[in-house]
Amino acid sequence: MSNKLDFFTNLTDIEIKVDYPLAEYTHFRTGGPAEILIQPQTAESAADVVAICREQDIPLQVLGKGCNVLVADRGIPGVTLLLAGKLARYDVAGDQLFHQAGLRIAEACALAARNSLAGLEFACGIPGSIGGALRMNAGAYDGSFQNLVVRTQYIDRSGMLGWVERDEHDFSYRSSVFAGNDWIITQTVLQLEKGERRAIYQQMAENARKRRESQPLEYASGGSAFKRPAGYFAGKLITEAGLKALRTGSSGVSENHVGFIAN
Repeated sequence: MSNKLDFFTNLTDIEIKVDYPLAEYTHFRTGGPAEILIQPQTAESAADVVAICREQDIPLQVLGKGCNVLVADRGIPGVTLLLAGKLARYDVAGDQLFHQAGLRIAEACALAARNSLAGLEFACGIPGSIGGALRMNAGAYDGSFQNLVVRTQYIDRSGMLGWVERDEHDFSYRSSVFAGNDWIITQTVLQLEKGERRAIYQQMAENARKRRESQPLEYASGGSAFKRPAGYFAGKLITEAGLKALRTGSSGVSENHVGFIAN
């Protein structure tokens, strides 16, 4: 342990914790400890951590807001790079929003609404961070992030910072160039459009209402757990297989929305 820590002690703009429980950082509210948990405050410090892990052959996992993540009770060896919290700054310039990867999607939606910017209404209620949303091209209610992203900064596997523009994001259903290359998103710029503030808030409220009525938000979960198979609906297949409300201990398939595995 001490040998691994020694590689990071000279870095600035990071916070290090040792053998730190990850349950508080996941939506399932479960999970063992991170051997070394590092929270960077800048994209550059995050890139330094990635570069050291690559050079020293230290296992590296990246964690945002902990959605769609199930951490084993035994924990995560090596370094867990936590982008939530510290790397979460934002700004507004005209009809564009600048977001760092650790910013919650809910905060981005609130920022857009406060500034009378339309386009993010579909995302209201989607859990997680902006970085996670771009990596999987999150979407709902006929909207998705691929329609809004202008440019994004990332860290490649060797720890180098780079940018992709527009079509270079290679967005597809629940995928992107970042997922395909195992790149780490650090910040992005979204292009929205001027709208009427009341109408934006009303649409966000309507989307939130639909989620409350159709999803088991009262339980800890990782959100909708399954991708839609081509030509099918995951929920229909799960129900026909007799798995609706199936439970093991305190966890199981939600009866309210079979796409959710709830704790």
